[in-house]
This record gives sequence, structure tokens and C-alpha cells, in this order.
Amino acid sequence: LGAGATAASALAALAELGCTVPVVLARSLGRTGALARAAHRMGVEPVFRSLDGALDATAGADLVVSTLPPRAADDLAAGLAAGAAHAPRPGAVLLDVAYDPRPTALHTAWLGSGGVAVPGERMLLHQAAEQVRLMTGRPGPLAAMDAALEANLRGHSPR
Repeated sequence: LGAGATAASALAALAELGCTVPVVLARSLGRTGALARAAHRMGVEPVFRSLDGALDATAGADLVVSTLPPRAADDLAAGLAAGAAHAPRPGAVLLDVAYDPRPTALHTAWLGSGGVAVPGERMLLHQAAEQVRLMTGRPGPLAAMDAALEANLRGHSPR
């Protein structure tokens, strides 16, 4: 979901995992040119569709990566919450890169519809660990970083 810079990073990751024909749902099909060119350079040939069809498209997906800004997927979340007709496949995974609000409406609706949801802060954790590796040549201390993240989230979360 989405067609901006974060979507290009998601396509690169999907390409590394062997997905060469992802479906990209964009809010504006007229603004997908840069993503299409980047995807082509990666050997990926995405199928572009309007975000308006997201309920049907996500219902059949094994993996959904939402790169939409905060609250931009709230209509999709409302549709998921409205009924089982568009529920994700059992075990279908959502990675929602948005991390504010926490959890997002999409994250909550996806879980409530039977899917598996990974929150955006998990992506940030792994990005940070990779940045440590790139800057120092040593692996980022993932366990310590994860513990610090969880402690911070518990201390600042309204839950």
C-alpha cells in the first residue's frame, strides 16, 4: 500500500525475497512513475492498482506492506472492521510501517479480522540495527536495542 520512497524500499525487500510481481495499491496512480522506474531497475514488475480496491486486493494477499502515512489507511481499516467479507487469509501478514498512532487503526483491524500484524516500530528497530552495522562494521546489539525499545514503549504508551 503506497507508492512513495518507503514503498520503493519495500519493493527492494520483496525482490530480495523473490517477489517479482507485487501488487502496488496507490492513492494516486498518476504519481507512480518514479516507483515504476525504481522497480524496473530492481527487476520487479509491479501491477499498479488504485487504493480504492484495497479491500478486495488485501483479502487475497499473503503479505501486505502498508507504507502509507499515519491515518491514510483508516478507510481500509474501517472496511476490514465492518465485516468478514474482506478478512485477510488466515496467517496473512501485515507490516504497517506507520508507528503513530500506536497501534494504527489498520493494525488493529487486521488483527481483529484474523490476520497477523507487525507494527512499524519493529521495522524501525531493524533499520536502526542495520544502521549501526553500516556505521561501525559491527552488528547492532539487537537484543539490547529491542529491550530499550520495549521499555520506552511501555513507559510512553497509553496502554
